Amino acid sequence: MEDLSRFAASHPELCNPSVVRVPGLGTLPPLEGARPFELSAENLAAFRVETPKDPSTLPAMLKVGPEAVAFYVSFRLAPEAWGVYIREGGLRALKEEYHRIIWRDLGKYADQNVDDIADKVETTLVLDYLLSHNRIHYLVDRWAAAQESGDGKVRYGPYQTTWYSAPPKPAMVPEDVGNLEEALANMEAFRQYINPSYAEGVAKLVEGRLDERNVNEWKAFFIGGRFAVEMANVFSRQPPGWKDFVRFLNRKTSVGATNYVRIQYSYNPEMLERGQKELTKRIGGPEAVPNLFTAESPDFPPVFLL
Repeated sequence: MEDLSRFAASHPELCNPSVVRVPGLGTLPPLEGARPFELSAENLAAFRVETPKDPSTLPAMLKVGPEAVAFYVSFRLAPEAWGVYIREGGLRALKEEYHRIIWRDLGKYADQNVDDIADKVETTLVLDYLLSHNRIHYLVDRWAAAQESGDGKVRYGPYQTTWYSAPPKPAMVPEDVGNLEEALANMEAFRQYINPSYAEGVAKLVEGRLDERNVNEWKAFFIGGRFAVEMANVFSRQPPGWKDFVRFLNRKTSVGATNYVRIQYSYNPEMLERGQKELTKRIGGPEAVPNLFTAESPDFPPVFLL
């Protein structure tokens, strides 16, 4: 497909700013003062959030999900400045909420000062959530643009108009979810949190810094699934659509000897595929056969800090 920064000039009929919306937010927010954020290993390792937290972030997430912190701007709306935008004040607020959740459980298992590791862990977890979530918005936009430029049929704007304003209803299966794109976006992020390899990589950061028994507690928290349960609770407080990521999960409970109820999540491949195919049809029409998520994965879009 053509250079995305030139898409709006080549197809203005597909890029009406009164129709195309910013997922989760609607109208395009001010972007002045944004600066590029490189996703290199070196830059991510050195990155620290210095901006004071925005106290409105967590209440806003109850209304617009993670888009209160990071949002995707389409190449249809800002050809020279499209990409994912992260509000640093919101990032700081969400990172502090992750810190509160993690240290409520693991604070008593830190026999040494590991503030530097905690900061790295929390920043990584939050950035992975925000970037994974917004990557789905980019994939949807890009796939729709490829279909539109191929046959000239307008798809993306009408799809957003219909499904971002769909009245919420009880969702028992993926096809019932109104804002399916946001559900799949949250699922993309949550799937990392329940991935044992991902969780092990996070937990390993404290090896050699804490007593072995305490290291095992950190591993149990992340690899054993307690962190995922905490995050499921956080995601589930978001609006309909966003919180319906649970439609793609299996939930297993067991009761221990002390009557402690253990919850474990795993993703349901069949339900996830149904959700992906349903979203493909909503954008491409009933005749759309391929699953847009099986297309070759493009490079990550540009990222900016606000």
